[in-house]
Amino acid sequence: MKYWLECLGLAALITLINSYPLPLPLPIFKQLIIPMVIFGLSLILGLRFPDVDLYTPGLKHRSAVTHSALLPWLVTLLGNPAILAGLSIGMAIHIFADIFPKAWIGGALVKMPLFGSLGKLSPYWLTLNCLVCLAIGMQSVSINGDSVKYGSLCLSLIILLWYLIKKEKSMPPLLSAFMIIGVLCWYHYLPDLSSFSLDTLTAGAGKSLRSAG
Repeated sequence: MKYWLECLGLAALITLINSYPLPLPLPIFKQLIIPMVIFGLSLILGLRFPDVDLYTPGLKHRSAVTHSALLPWLVTLLGNPAILAGLSIGMAIHIFADIFPKAWIGGALVKMPLFGSLGKLSPYWLTLNCLVCLAIGMQSVSINGDSVKYGSLCLSLIILLWYLIKKEKSMPPLLSAFMIIGVLCWYHYLPDLSSFSLDTLTAGAGKSLRSAG
């Protein structure tokens, strides 16, 4: 019941902030602060939601219902990118951490309602849904302005490292997380190299040498 109360409370708070914005005087509150607060609360909700299966009749721990991209897909109907991005990335972080159990037995396995355990397919289910949640989250983040986008990415990376260090305390998920961080940083922060060519490089070098001569 604890997880359900936390999730419902967070959902109510997010809805309140999103539906009834305060009459704040400075544009920065509406353009940056409020979206970041909504994103942060939604991210926490995404981290907590998958474990509501522990307190839901008919569902077993690590249920395929809560450990999937189903909720983010439904939230796309709301049309709020900050909520969708935070929720999706939070769930991606949670599901990502679940990919690295000590052993694929018992509670580590994904359970599908009516069908039972997915067995050896569990890691594939978690990986696929983690990637789908991450894709939805990244696409939603890109809809916001640059300040919100970069702030959301930084907050996500901090929460990712904190969650893995606190929950997992093992090297494989941390190394995988650093690989993901590297890819995200490359994609979002480094310059576009699509137009780079060797001819351009040699031409630039030749021009520099002629100028020096």
